[in-house]
Amino acid sequence: MKQFVTVSVDELREKKVDKPTTVANDESKRWRGGKGSELRMEERMNYAYSLLLEGNTRRANAQTIADRFGVSIRTADADISRAMEILRTENLESRDSILNQVLAMRLATAKRAMKRGNFQVVAHLLDSIGRAAGENSQEQAAAAAPQLQITVEDKRQG
Repeated sequence: MKQFVTVSVDELREKKVDKPTTVANDESKRWRGGKGSELRMEERMNYAYSLLLEGNTRRANAQTIADRFGVSIRTADADISRAMEILRTENLESRDSILNQVLAMRLATAKRAMKRGNFQVVAHLLDSIGRAAGENSQEQAAAAAPQLQITVEDKRQG
């Protein structure tokens, strides 16, 4: 059995109807403050960078990032890829300066060893410096290998 209620227009005007509040019509429900998406991506990438330096597998790192930040494995994998690109760039930039520092340390050590009469140490250091400069590479060693050439003269016709 259905019941109908009859209401006049005046009664409706007096009665206040509450609309459901949503993000669209209620300013207090809108997200304000906190980190933006770029800052969160940067934070995840920096965390991925630190995980790369720890030496875990890529899959384990992605799972750790996904668990910590509440993102998908795919997003975590993308963060790891960005971190690997930064690591690759840093290694290329710092490689030359590291090689120069290593060379300077080898030369200083060779000088000290020479003063003390440690000629075996000096020989090893000089060999190491030569290899770093590409002196005794396998290609050069193969090219510099002695060649044996045998010729046989026929004495019967003579």
